[in-house]
Amino acid sequence: MSVSSKATSFSLYHYRSCPFCAYTRSAMKHIDIEVEERDIARNPAYREELIKGGGRAQVPCLRIESNREVRWLYESQDIVHYLQRHAAQSTDHNQTL
Repeated sequence: MSVSSKATSFSLYHYRSCPFCAYTRSAMKHIDIEVEERDIARNPAYREELIKGGGRAQVPCLRIESNREVRWLYESQDIVHYLQRHAAQSTDHNQTL
């Protein structure tokens, strides 16, 4: 997880014992994108950020910040598919440069 788009940053809100979070973290190991992990069980401030920004404390949740806009994406499979598509687009863009 070393390459990320300069205009886009990602944060995954999760907690360790959540099976859907584990699925998402496991899949992220195979996607070449930098994602900050924010454990809401270990850091109550992250839980508050999630509720304030995303509207609920459901995990996993991916916070996507791009061009000063923030989007919150729930559901583990949706998160994994989004990151896979984003990584593929970043790779294609870098190859054309």
